[in-house]
Amino acid sequence: MRGLAADAGDRTSLLQVFSGAELVVAASSTSALVDNVVEAALEAGLDYLDPQYSSAKLKALQAMAPRMEASGRCFVTDAGFHPGLPAVLVRFAASRFETLRCARVGSVIQIDWSRLEIGASTIDEMVSEFRDFQSMTFKNGRWQTLGWLESIRPLWMTFGHAFGRRYTMPMFLEEMRPLPDMIPGLEDTGFYVGGFNGVVDWIVIPLGMLLSWISPGAGSRVFGRMLVWGLRRFGRPPYGTLLQLEASGIHQGAPAELRVTIYHEDGYLLTAAPMAACLLQVLDGTARRSGLHYQALIVEPERMLTDLQRMGIEVEIHGPFPVLPEG
Repeated sequence: MRGLAADAGDRTSLLQVFSGAELVVAASSTSALVDNVVEAALEAGLDYLDPQYSSAKLKALQAMAPRMEASGRCFVTDAGFHPGLPAVLVRFAASRFETLRCARVGSVIQIDWSRLEIGASTIDEMVSEFRDFQSMTFKNGRWQTLGWLESIRPLWMTFGHAFGRRYTMPMFLEEMRPLPDMIPGLEDTGFYVGGFNGVVDWIVIPLGMLLSWISPGAGSRVFGRMLVWGLRRFGRPPYGTLLQLEASGIHQGAPAELRVTIYHEDGYLLTAAPMAACLLQVLDGTARRSGLHYQALIVEPERMLTDLQRMGIEVEIHGPFPVLPEG
């Protein structure tokens, strides 16, 4: 093992580091330079994986997808926790039902922000993620963009690990888009992200979004400072990161329900472990296909969950169990 430095904006620098490698993991806050990194990876003949969340990044990758396919290299994007795992859980649920009707995935991210050093690039990336935020869910046979009033009306979910009943908001992930076509009978699906705390959710984020819309430069910088202040000042235990699937459908000819939870106290580890589990499948050929792919759609779901358990991530599967008649 050796350490090398490269400038993501300098292709010559990247090619020097990529020489002799087989795969690059672009885990830095450099999604704005994805074109340069991908060009260098293609020239060096490497496979690729990134955990960056950015609509601009996806647009750039999709424009280069034909070249990835022609090169025979495997490019995996939207890796990690979310995006990265929600669609894995829905696909896993589909394998446990004859007909999967509803599959909702919710998350809680409760971090002790006061103990973290948050760099400027990380803050910029967080603000960018909020600007990319879309409230979309799949219902009545189509993906629906929620109106302003409907998008702030929370869906309540009851989470384990002392998190309890929490409000969540729909957050569209591109990995979820193909699921209704892949899973016949799926009528209701979506990803729902839990809030940080009341001050950040209902004051800082709405005000910060308005500021960044009025002034994308200065307003976004103010938003970033407000966000860090709110996370550090008002964050409270319990701490940890959890992803939870609530699914229902037909199992053995009768209505049934399934719940799956994925948990670890360290959110950074819960981001890295799915990436490592995905790479295991890419490197042994199980999930290696040429072209551009989402992590959640290229991996084998059951093996992903098994490998996460081996890496120390808590995975609990409850059901499918029959739905008891009311009364």
